[in-house]
Amino acid sequence: MDVATFRWVLVIIAVVLVVAIYLYGLHQSRLRKRAAMDTFTREEIDSAFIEDQQLREELDSLNEVLIENETIDNLDDISINPALDRDATPYALPDPEIYIPKWLAKKDQDSLVSHLLRHDDFRLITGEEANAAVNHTGMARNTEGFLEYRIEDSTAFQIASLSAPGHFSEIERLDFSTLGFNCFIDLDNCQHPVQAYEAMLKKIDELVRLLDVKVYQSSQELLTISDITRIREKLGQG
Repeated sequence: MDVATFRWVLVIIAVVLVVAIYLYGLHQSRLRKRAAMDTFTREEIDSAFIEDQQLREELDSLNEVLIENETIDNLDDISINPALDRDATPYALPDPEIYIPKWLAKKDQDSLVSHLLRHDDFRLITGEEANAAVNHTGMARNTEGFLEYRIEDSTAFQIASLSAPGHFSEIERLDFSTLGFNCFIDLDNCQHPVQAYEAMLKKIDELVRLLDVKVYQSSQELLTISDITRIREKLGQG
């Protein structure tokens, strides 16, 4: 082998070594990056999402409990206070008792027309609200403390409170409140039942607008137009 050929062989060997060293270094760099990414994924990412040490400890404890209790197949089956859940039934508070004065409750229903004004959720009407509504409608209190409306110097209809004691003698007190109004006509003592009923309907309409209440029959069912028509026919026949 001459000198020129020997030189070319050395050059080729040097180039191969350089390339091999470069490729080896590139491979080692990729391995280090992959190892770094794996470490970051397992440790640093967890720390980034769960920075609270106490929370991490609780999660670790929960994981240990779940592993130890292999009988629990489905977390959806876990129940808090299972005995209470099994026996519990929903209870609603009973509706408050509507107060009717004894003498009025004893009246024969055929000789009485009665409509109740109250909130549908039994919310109380304050004394201030009730007093303002009474003054606006021009109702007056009689000697028994009931509100009344008169036609031709005779009582057309009266209004009792739906809360005990049933009258409005203390309506101006700051602590007065009532469940609502019981508007009624005592047909045994009413000289003009038809006119009295129309007057009562007019005042009821005013009270409904002022107090934002609903109108019920004495049976606690909502009053309807057909009910009013039936009562008008009954009073007209009388």
